[in-house]
Amino acid sequence: MGPSQAAVRRTLSRELERFLRDTGVRRVHFAESGGQPPPLAYVTSFPRLTVTLAGRHPMEVARGGRTVRVVPVRGHVVFSGRNCWNKPDWSVPVRAVTFLFGKKQIGVSLVRHDGRGAEPAAALKTSLGASDNLTQNVLGALAAPASDGHPARTRPLDRLLAEALLHACLGQLRDAAPHHPRKAARTFEALCLYAQENYQKPITRASVARTFGLTPSHVSRLFRREGAMRFSDYLARVRIDRAKFMLKEYASPLKEVAANCGYRDLAYFCRVFRRLTKVTPTEYRSRGL
Repeated sequence: MGPSQAAVRRTLSRELERFLRDTGVRRVHFAESGGQPPPLAYVTSFPRLTVTLAGRHPMEVARGGRTVRVVPVRGHVVFSGRNCWNKPDWSVPVRAVTFLFGKKQIGVSLVRHDGRGAEPAAALKTSLGASDNLTQNVLGALAAPASDGHPARTRPLDRLLAEALLHACLGQLRDAAPHHPRKAARTFEALCLYAQENYQKPITRASVARTFGLTPSHVSRLFRREGAMRFSDYLARVRIDRAKFMLKEYASPLKEVAANCGYRDLAYFCRVFRRLTKVTPTEYRSRGL
């Protein structure tokens, strides 16, 4: 059994407080939506902010329609707006925390990776209340430089905006009061955020249950009661929504679209796509739906 959510929040609070006190944000790297995402790149419909706490966190990002490599170190953050992508390289040791700004919750994930293995085996995860209007405005201001054709900008304002987001998240981490009236609703939203962030991986109800310290049957009950659907149905909707975006925005072969959306079997991907959209992926792309 993993640490309690209270213990996870205390750990995250200490890490973030130490970062803001001792280092602060020295540079903001922007991930854009241009260019074709490589296989298994992180692409979500929500903004993300990744903070390097220790070590190096090399990754590929889109810059001006090209794929470039950046190497954030302590003091650097990477901001990915909606539908922007990045692909971390997990071959070196790193400690990093990522904030995913969803509609109903902010997902927080702390990764400590020793540089061995394709990607971290586990992470400390928690969730915070939904972003307030001020936080949404800051997110909008940060997103603007990422799409204005000047990816190398290092304005002091960008650093201040990123720090403002981190201070807002730190305030929520310190607040022990629950942000949702029921634990079931809070857990359900956290599971949804996790699926939206990891849809391209071979996740299952059982693997998600292990990540959150739950039983598979409890995950099923949460999705039936809170979402009126099965976990597998929710995951399929997330994956097909991302596939629809990729079919409209990129000229990738269908097999590559399927792989980027978590499907290793192209025929199965096409069946699921048709079941949910009533058209095939090729028809969807050709009609510009």
